[in-house]
Amino acid sequence: MNQPDLASVTLRKVTLRLIPFLFLLYIVAWLDRVNVGFAGLQMNADLGFSSAAFGFGSGVFFLGYCLFEVPSNLILHRVGARRWIARIMITWGAISVGMMFVRSTPAFYVLRFLLGAAEAGFFPGMVYYLSHWYPEAQRARAIAAFMTAVPVSGVIGGPLSGALLGLNGVLGLAGWQWLFLVEGLPAIFLGVIVLVYLTDRPDTARWLSSAEKDWLVNKLAAEQNSRSEHSIGIFAALANPTIWQLGIIFLLAAIGFYGYSFWAPLVVKGLTGSSDLGVGLILGAMSALTVAFMLFNSAYSDRTDERPMHVAIPLLISGVGFFACAFVSNPVLALIALALIPIGHCSAYGPFYSMPTRFLFGAPAAVGVALVVTIANVGGFLGPTIIGAMKDRFGTHRPAFLLLAACAIIAAFFALPLRRVAVLRSPPASKLVGEQMKL
Repeated sequence: MNQPDLASVTLRKVTLRLIPFLFLLYIVAWLDRVNVGFAGLQMNADLGFSSAAFGFGSGVFFLGYCLFEVPSNLILHRVGARRWIARIMITWGAISVGMMFVRSTPAFYVLRFLLGAAEAGFFPGMVYYLSHWYPEAQRARAIAAFMTAVPVSGVIGGPLSGALLGLNGVLGLAGWQWLFLVEGLPAIFLGVIVLVYLTDRPDTARWLSSAEKDWLVNKLAAEQNSRSEHSIGIFAALANPTIWQLGIIFLLAAIGFYGYSFWAPLVVKGLTGSSDLGVGLILGAMSALTVAFMLFNSAYSDRTDERPMHVAIPLLISGVGFFACAFVSNPVLALIALALIPIGHCSAYGPFYSMPTRFLFGAPAAVGVALVVTIANVGGFLGPTIIGAMKDRFGTHRPAFLLLAACAIIAAFFALPLRRVAVLRSPPASKLVGEQMKL
């Protein structure tokens, strides 16, 4: 088998083995993170939560997440993805199920904080893990394929959550309690499966032939060695200005997107007056469109070996969506504008999260990716909290949407200077096998 054929066969095996499984894990993770938005359709009235209390409780998840993100990824680097991802999933699944027992505002805050602390390290750990399996020329597509779980979780989770809310009163449980129970248990089950299924590194993969292992290990080592002059230590990674620039870009973007994620069910219900299941179906359709745009943008970014513009343009689209939502009163046009928010934001994922691992390796890469996600997830706390507080203050979502539009547009412009950061560009050696390889 010649070298290009060996490369194609190896990467195809890696993709078929890892991406569907990691995709499934992230669907479950995302559902447990944002299903509180659907729960709020019933829970807020049942427990007497104000918009501000619900917004803070939704966002406080990210305080726990941010506090433990970097140390969690360092532990993953030390003990391996298999054991640490299993621990993360089993813990967060148990806490997610525990959300069904919330009866007061303080309990809501505490469990959301603990859920964030338990899940800390999962997403940056996955990005770091994929950098051990994919050369740079294929990495954005791999990350995007994994991260299509975010919109796909909407395709699945919207109708599922709406249907679970319809179980209101069955066996004495409220619909929102059924939602937390049914959507939390899969994380525990899959966490056990992770221990058996995942392989930490290519050199220990029994499902690859010796030739395939050798090619992949050597290819990744050659890329790392070609950038050895840019290698830095853990503390230098924490202070690296490009890492902080990346973090701030997605902090601004995340303010808008997580505000959308937690409040979209309530906004759609207000616009359309649909049933809980109808709301889920509408959001599911938006998520299906988002998947297509994500895959296209990431594939084109890999093909052109260009990242910053493939981040900036989608974020600008997301900002336009927020801006239009603030002024459009027609329900159909408002839903179209609302759909632009996830389409734009999620399409930036693959190109964006492939950047840190282009110039960081080993423990510094684990720390750098975790720091980017930590900074970005501060926006996850601010977004829902801001929308809740401004909704209570003004009685409408318009002022909050204008603020979120500004955040997304500023993030887009902050991404443009990354074109001048030479270290983010792949040298020609990264294309030895060529961009012809398909995942």
